[in-house]
Amino acid sequence: MPHLTVTLYIRIVHEGTRKMCKPVYASRGRLKPLYAADAKGSSLGHHPEGEYYLRYAGRTEAVGNDPYVALDRLEERKAELRGSARAGSPTNQPQTVERKSARVATLDAAFTEYLTTGKAAEKNWRKHTLQCYTLGLKLFRESCSKTYLNEIDGDDLRPFKVFLRKQQTQTKRVKKRIGDRTVWNHFNNVVGFLNSYAMRDLIPQTEWPAYEEKTPEAYDPEDVIRLFQFADEDERDVIEFFCGVGFRNGEGTHTEWHDIDLRNKEITIYSKPERFDWRVKDSEKRTVGISDRLAERLKAKHKRHPGDGLVFPNSCDKPDKHLLRIIKRVALRAGLNCGQCMGTHNRKRVSCGTHPVCHKWLVQTFRKTWATFQGKRLSCTVLLSVHESVKWTLP
Repeated sequence: MPHLTVTLYIRIVHEGTRKMCKPVYASRGRLKPLYAADAKGSSLGHHPEGEYYLRYAGRTEAVGNDPYVALDRLEERKAELRGSARAGSPTNQPQTVERKSARVATLDAAFTEYLTTGKAAEKNWRKHTLQCYTLGLKLFRESCSKTYLNEIDGDDLRPFKVFLRKQQTQTKRVKKRIGDRTVWNHFNNVVGFLNSYAMRDLIPQTEWPAYEEKTPEAYDPEDVIRLFQFADEDERDVIEFFCGVGFRNGEGTHTEWHDIDLRNKEITIYSKPERFDWRVKDSEKRTVGISDRLAERLKAKHKRHPGDGLVFPNSCDKPDKHLLRIIKRVALRAGLNCGQCMGTHNRKRVSCGTHPVCHKWLVQTFRKTWATFQGKRLSCTVLLSVHESVKWTLP
């Protein structure tokens, strides 16, 4: 009986050494992109240099760094080996499966298929994900003069990398070059598209666009306390909420009162496609416990703003997608901006020393702060108002 096991690994650089590790899965069997774990399942964190590999039938196959492609190739290899076993054929050379790339297709037709009935439909992409892939493929179409998909090679991807670096943000009045990470994201999305048509390894990863991975650091407790001191009651609600639940911006924006169980001190976050056309990232439905203090603050907010709708609506009772602006305004008043970075305010490039645009204040950094306090068994929302004595205690 042939050996039918196909195992997925991720190769990372850990403590200066390359090693094969277990990939980390999110909900519904999806991969958490470029996250690794050791043999015991303990997380080794995010590794942007990571690459996925398959091991089966005595061989190792590189499948790139796109998690969707890695899972697709995993299922393909399993199917090939099962077919080989039924046919009695050797398993060390899997049978070739007919791929979409076997037929001649124009680039435009392939783009349309990929974004409508292809990968986008198969993976049920969120609106934002679809927009990102659509823009990346549009830029590739602008940089590439070839007509047919099977004509694409590495010599098309190399100039595309240069083309991306010249792109500017698509605002009407303020123009600036897109960042290195955005360049990498567009490039990666195009490579993912080509991979889905079996056009792999057209360019070595050493020639991919480079970017510096910025690992968010937790906020200093002193800074968070100062935010509270310069915030009004509604602003404190926003700050303490993000500091106490570790939610992403969209998750906080779409939280409704019926998602909050004040008796058991829990908040459940889940997708709401019918009402808001919004989905949780990676279908990560989850319930998060909250502190007594945050529960009391939310209870008080609900008394001031009764109803069963959104916790943080905008003036039109729609999801307020700019909650971070509230925090940035408080940070400016508190004198906590770095004074070094530039941002866009009222369609003008301005300094964070005089305007609420500092890049220091990010929701993902509040998530990091929340996670750090969780790891230390500290309650982030023990940060009290200016009228109270602030003490850090173990729960």
